[in-house]
Amino acid sequence: MVLPFMTLYLTGKEMQRSLSDAGTVMGLWGLGSIIGAYFGGKLSDKIGFQKVQVMTLFLGGVMFIVLGQIHSYGLICLATFILSFVNEAFRPANSSAIAYYSKPENRTRSYSLNRLAVNLGWAIGASLGGLIAARSYELLFWVDGLTNIAAAVIMFLAFRTPVNLKPKEESETPPPKQSAYKDKVYLWFVVLVTLFGMCFFQLFTTVPKFYRDEMHLSEEFIGFIMALNGILIVIMEMV
Repeated sequence: MVLPFMTLYLTGKEMQRSLSDAGTVMGLWGLGSIIGAYFGGKLSDKIGFQKVQVMTLFLGGVMFIVLGQIHSYGLICLATFILSFVNEAFRPANSSAIAYYSKPENRTRSYSLNRLAVNLGWAIGASLGGLIAARSYELLFWVDGLTNIAAAVIMFLAFRTPVNLKPKEESETPPPKQSAYKDKVYLWFVVLVTLFGMCFFQLFTTVPKFYRDEMHLSEEFIGFIMALNGILIVIMEMV
């Protein structure tokens, strides 16, 4: 809910910061995400993906609420970095969980189904976020934080069975381990994804401000436009 409107929040009447200041904050969000994803994977290997998912959802919810109460630009930068670090640590743990609970024959569909759920949440969150932001940005942070905490509680209650961290035995002999940094095709793929991301993530930074300042659209309508991205994925990707 918060991310699509973060630039609008920072450059609007609430904070009255410049677009370059907002860009710095969003850059710190990206930096925190990179570092958080790395440590989230490391921590999942040590204590298990289930604990990491619950912890990051809960702490991320707390940080969303805290961020909504801060009005100092420096503290917003720091809180945004910490929030994105915690939030992104969830992803590798979540991917590990999908691999653990799925089977080789349905693994691709399992990841697709998870992405469908994520994008359905994005579509609902963006549309509701626009409605809430038009009335109160502080309330937006509270709602996003409380939904994170609610997800943590649900996940804790639903997956209380201990998880075996040892890899499951599969019928096929696994290929010998090889460093991903030696896989040239994969590295080129990563480069192309990075270039794509530089374009795509404008959807959450400069594009909402363009819609508001140049197209004179309200937060409600911006939220509905953002939701279209998730709706199209829900309709098409699983197929």
